[in-house]
Amino acid sequence: MPVALRSVPHDDALVFQRRRQIFLAACRVLERKSFHEASVKEFALEAGIAAGSIYVYLHGKDEILVLIAESMVSELIEQLPAIRERGGDDPRRELVEMMRAILDVIDRYREAFNVLHHEGRYLARRPRYRSAMAAASDPYLAAVGGVLERGRAAGLINFADLKSAVHIVHMLCAGWATGGRALAGIDKETYWREIAGIIEGRFFLPERIKPNHNRHAPEPRRVEE
Repeated sequence: MPVALRSVPHDDALVFQRRRQIFLAACRVLERKSFHEASVKEFALEAGIAAGSIYVYLHGKDEILVLIAESMVSELIEQLPAIRERGGDDPRRELVEMMRAILDVIDRYREAFNVLHHEGRYLARRPRYRSAMAAASDPYLAAVGGVLERGRAAGLINFADLKSAVHIVHMLCAGWATGGRALAGIDKETYWREIAGIIEGRFFLPERIKPNHNRHAPEPRRVEE
């Protein structure tokens, strides 16, 4: 649990329930107004919690961002065992399914994700919140990095720098929320097909073709029979 969030040790189930209520309420509020326009009282009332009681679970308004990050990552992490099982021994399929799950989570909380993407960068620069934001995001980044590394070890995924590759995967999915007016009139499935095509064209190698780590944008080479 992120250090910035308070807990009630004697009733973990209640803590989980209340935090979930606050998260979903915050998502609804952020569909109507900006983060700076919204108040802690409004988040509490939307969640059906007395305004003063919300401080049992949060120190202040900024920690709503930590809660959003943690809640969205948790939804993704819960899906990873099933995603890996469906992927079998092919990390390429696993990466595609993982990215689809990331996109779906972002789509469910699109406005809240947009706020997190914009405000979270500034929050993470503050010493008080840096460790909490890292604790919320690290499992997600590690999951993406893990499947990329397994793919490279199997000779099926090629990239020059792991951190850059993880960032690319994240930003392609994040673009569905951050694209704003540029994506007006575009449906999620159309966007998904485009980013999946980018990933397959850039990172994926046919079987039996080993990656060339000295090239930054390698073209797959076919092995003649």
